[in-house]
Amino acid sequence: MNLTFRAVFAGLLGITLALTACKNSNSQQVQQQHGKDTSHVAADTISAKIEWYSAYIMGHPLDANAYWNRGKLEALQKKYTRAEKDFTETVKIDSTKDKYYNSLADAEFVLGHTRESKAAFEKCIVLNPANTDALLKLGEIYFYVKKYKDAIELTDKALRINVHLAKAYFMKGMIFLEVHDTTKAISSLQTAIEQNSSYFDADIQLGLIYSRKGSIHAVDYFNAALNADPHSVEPYYDKGMFYQTKGDYDNAINSYTQLLQLDSTYKFALYNLGFIYYLNGKDYKKGIYYFSKAIKSDTSYTMAYYARGNCYQEMNDLANAETDFAHAIKQRPDFVEAQASYKEVKAKLK
Repeated sequence: MNLTFRAVFAGLLGITLALTACKNSNSQQVQQQHGKDTSHVAADTISAKIEWYSAYIMGHPLDANAYWNRGKLEALQKKYTRAEKDFTETVKIDSTKDKYYNSLADAEFVLGHTRESKAAFEKCIVLNPANTDALLKLGEIYFYVKKYKDAIELTDKALRINVHLAKAYFMKGMIFLEVHDTTKAISSLQTAIEQNSSYFDADIQLGLIYSRKGSIHAVDYFNAALNADPHSVEPYYDKGMFYQTKGDYDNAINSYTQLLQLDSTYKFALYNLGFIYYLNGKDYKKGIYYFSKAIKSDTSYTMAYYARGNCYQEMNDLANAETDFAHAIKQRPDFVEAQASYKEVKAKLK
């Protein structure tokens, strides 16, 4: 076995685990609630409804609710710039409703306008101090800019209004993870699940925490996430990674295989399967098969070229090995290990 390849993969695996551990599914989404007068719209499609509101606004340019309803429909189409313009017009016409500022803040956040989003959420809370949704979303903004104390204060304020807010406990769990207080993070995330037994994101985060601890309890949480969302690939991948790092390759293969039944192009699962066959079974043909599928899924997947090159080198197929190492170097000129392997193969071909 190429020991350099093993070392490079180990580094990559560490990066993958670190990135996975930082996943935060508690992202902001523009609200998709419906306004009162959507019942007036006869059309079935969102585009037709938008057209209806556009025509209505032509004759009623000061109807704030019409702009608000059109903005929400545009947000459903992910046309956030248009939605933001409509929500801005809404609050210009009527600055007394917290729901209008809430929608504006959501759109601003999606567009990356953090300062504007923060200001809109603050206005929303002034109008309605009991708006827990706005409190939590403002808390998220503080979380993203690493003002954890402020984020906790807003989350606690929301919980004083409603002690059963699962999202609030989840958010506290994420904050505690950021400040490396794992004990409090686990407690908060478990409380989130107590409030909502199908809390996918909380199950995933607890699974990741226990994965880092090397605890089999990780699998229980990933399975719970699958129960909450059977069509998600994430729990299968995270479970596969757990088994793989434990050296339980049979269960890792099973998890990745189940994932690929949902998404046959998931490159990281394909790559990991290739590596397992290369590392554990020394089945270089299967390694090449899965690395090739990973490359087909993403032709810029540098590590897959390098890994496949190692398989070819083990099989003494030096011409294909040289080609793959050259690909890896072309995509990442500073890839020292690939350069060394390329030179070694090149020398043997002379």
